[in-house]
Amino acid sequence: MNEPRARAHPVMNGWEGQFRKLDRAGWHPVEVNGVAQLYDTPEQALIAAYEAMNAYLFGRGILRDGEKASAEKSRAEELFNKVWPGKGRKPVEVVRR
Repeated sequence: MNEPRARAHPVMNGWEGQFRKLDRAGWHPVEVNGVAQLYDTPEQALIAAYEAMNAYLFGRGILRDGEKASAEKSRAEELFNKVWPGKGRKPVEVVRR
C-alpha cells in the first residue's frame, strides 16, 4: 500500500526532491512548469518534496467561496441552459425554482 513519503535523491550536479503519491506508485520529482528541479543541499530538496507532497494532497488552498461558485454556475446555466449527463445520453433541461 502506498504511503505518503518524501526524500532527497542524489543526482548529477545536485539533489532532487521526490515524493510518493497515495494514488500512484513510484517516486515523483518536484517539478515547476513540468521541469524537475535540482537543489544544492539534501535539506532544500527534502523541504521542497514535502511542500510539493502537501500541495498535491491538500491542494493550493481555497480557490473560491460559495457565493462566487454559485454565481459562476448561474452564468454557465445562462449560457448553455442544459446539463449534459454523458456521452450518448439525452441532455437534461435546467429548471429554476
